[in-house]
Amino acid sequence: MELLLNRKVQKVYSEINIPKKSKILANLLRISVPAALETFLISVVGLADTVMVGGVGTNALAAVSIAQQPVYISLAASVGFSAGVTAIVARRRGEKNQPEAQKVLRQAIILGLITSLIFAVLTISLARPFLILTGANEDTLDLSATYLQIVTTALVFNYLRIIICSALRAVGDVGTTLLTNMIANTVNIAFNYCLINGHFGFPALGVAGAAIATVIGNTVAFLISVFIIRYKKSFVRIKLRDDWRFDKECAKGIVTVSSSAFIEQIFMRIGFFMIAMIVNRLGTHLVAVNAIIAGIVSLSFSITDGFSIGVASLVGRSLGEKNEPLAFAYGRLSQILSFLIGLIMISLILTFRYQLSMLFSDDETVINDAANILRIAVFVVVPQSAQWVTTGILRGAGDIHYTARSAMLSIMIIRPVCSYLLCYPIGLGLLGSWIGMFIDQTTRFALNDFRFENLKWAEMKV
Repeated sequence: MELLLNRKVQKVYSEINIPKKSKILANLLRISVPAALETFLISVVGLADTVMVGGVGTNALAAVSIAQQPVYISLAASVGFSAGVTAIVARRRGEKNQPEAQKVLRQAIILGLITSLIFAVLTISLARPFLILTGANEDTLDLSATYLQIVTTALVFNYLRIIICSALRAVGDVGTTLLTNMIANTVNIAFNYCLINGHFGFPALGVAGAAIATVIGNTVAFLISVFIIRYKKSFVRIKLRDDWRFDKECAKGIVTVSSSAFIEQIFMRIGFFMIAMIVNRLGTHLVAVNAIIAGIVSLSFSITDGFSIGVASLVGRSLGEKNEPLAFAYGRLSQILSFLIGLIMISLILTFRYQLSMLFSDDETVINDAANILRIAVFVVVPQSAQWVTTGILRGAGDIHYTARSAMLSIMIIRPVCSYLLCYPIGLGLLGSWIGMFIDQTTRFALNDFRFENLKWAEMKV
């Protein structure tokens, strides 16, 4: 058991009551594998979007890539609410306090509805200026604006779906969220096929078709999640006749935890925004190459993201049960698994980098450049995997203030500075951006792992 508990855990906690390693592993895999499959499928849909849009042309591929950063910024608050709901609901699940868990979800839905409407209006109104700032040029601006404005019409549904699914995952009901997203993703891909290039009598809408398909997929996911949370017996089941009045104290608790995650997302998105500006100014060709590399690397990240979701739920629940050593053991085991997953994914991507790149484009120059840069860029997967799982541990404990600070330092300062210096003064071009990302991920892992090892996160009250 020493493998899963550091010396400080054994010193601080005199009574250590945790299951065998095989039981801990089984519990972790039971939640994390379906969550990983869910996030992997979401990533595959994103890749399908990219692949199908890439068939329209390099400008279309670059346009959608440029529009993604504003899309992610508009979703920043939803990620904050998701982290807050996960931490609080998982803790209430451990405490066996079902009424409070249900109240948290209801209040989060109210907050999400208000916030998403504000972000939707701002994003649609400011789409073109935002995209110009991001680096869109005359080749991509109109296409990027079309994509962004259409996708944003379903922002409210996306927010509420994310909040509901985070509550379900927090209580361990990952199978339901997996089924929800499998159905929605299938719908998304089907409409991609119909609307991007025009099949089965549908018009060929190109980039606009990809955006419409995304809206339809998100709407379907929302409707399914609402049906499930209303009719399925669950720890967080809610009904229309429940008390939906605004509860100031409950909302304050959600905002307190979620605001740190929201601030973390703002720091991350500002950093990513600066990186996008650096990369987008390399030209349309390299923007398309970068979109391919990012899409391939995201496959690995999506699997790790599932383990981050799983460990956040288990850590929060263990802390609610007042079993801090078990929470640490779940965290340590998830870190070990993330390293192994990262190494496996590096081997697969290196082996099939040309074949994977060919899925996105038929331009030989784009394919060769993407495959060549992947030989080095792919090594970001190991620190990225370990960092994200460790961040999930801290988030599950509610220690989101710390992850926000580490994100600010690493993503908003270290990564943009390193990427710019490596891209331009040193002259590495696009490769410099990926080396900057490697430095960022390694730094964040070191910072967050230090916090994990010193057990400050186990003292958080939510």
